[in-house]
Amino acid sequence: MGQMTAGQVLAQVDDLLPNSYPGEQKRRWLRQAEGFVLEEVVRAHEGGEAAELPDELADAAPLLAPAPYDGLYRHYVEAQIHYANGELERYNNAMALWNNGLMTLRDYWCREHLPRRQVQALRLC
Repeated sequence: MGQMTAGQVLAQVDDLLPNSYPGEQKRRWLRQAEGFVLEEVVRAHEGGEAAELPDELADAAPLLAPAPYDGLYRHYVEAQIHYANGELERYNNAMALWNNGLMTLRDYWCREHLPRRQVQALRLC
């Protein structure tokens, strides 16, 4: 099982939640979600400083979150669709799933990667 790609996420969203939003808009929402993963999870750990968010997500572009945590992307895009449709209860449910997925990914990332050193030494006097 490899990294999930942007195209796979968008295809999954369209299969599970039929909608009329153009692919370009859904790709922007997916890029937002990837930006949150990058800033809130990856860059807080060693080696993450060099990670960059691409200007555009191509269909074949692999996403940062590994399986089984990659389901969070679908929840974010679905939440944005629900919000745009004015379906606030569905939006809240999808955002709760997104938040849970992001926290679970952050917990996993903390277990697997060293935190980035912010301070070289601690002075006590």
